[in-house]
Amino acid sequence: MSKSTDELFKNVISHAKEYGFVFPSSEIYDGLSAVYDYGQNGVELKNNIKTYWWKSMVQMHREYCRDCSAIFMHPKIWKASGHVDGFSDPMIDNKDSNNATVPTSS
Repeated sequence: MSKSTDELFKNVISHAKEYGFVFPSSEIYDGLSAVYDYGQNGVELKNNIKTYWWKSMVQMHREYCRDCSAIFMHPKIWKASGHVDGFSDPMIDNKDSNNATVPTSS
């Protein structure tokens, strides 16, 4: 990092600690370098961002399924869903842009 970027980062961290967004992790045991726990304001900010993301990316789009099923299921369910016999998750890697996309059927 450049000196000005490093100074800016230190100022942001200092401000975040001062206003209760983060605290050094394990501080009473000498802490861990560059590891932080959320403070009371940090928890609220994280929850607000998560709620905003969920509303804007999931709830406002009818085509997305809000399914939170368990990963651990009976093997018969995996078989019936097609995951055992013929599951494939095709991906296209674009080496120029370093993006990976799922092909859409048209």
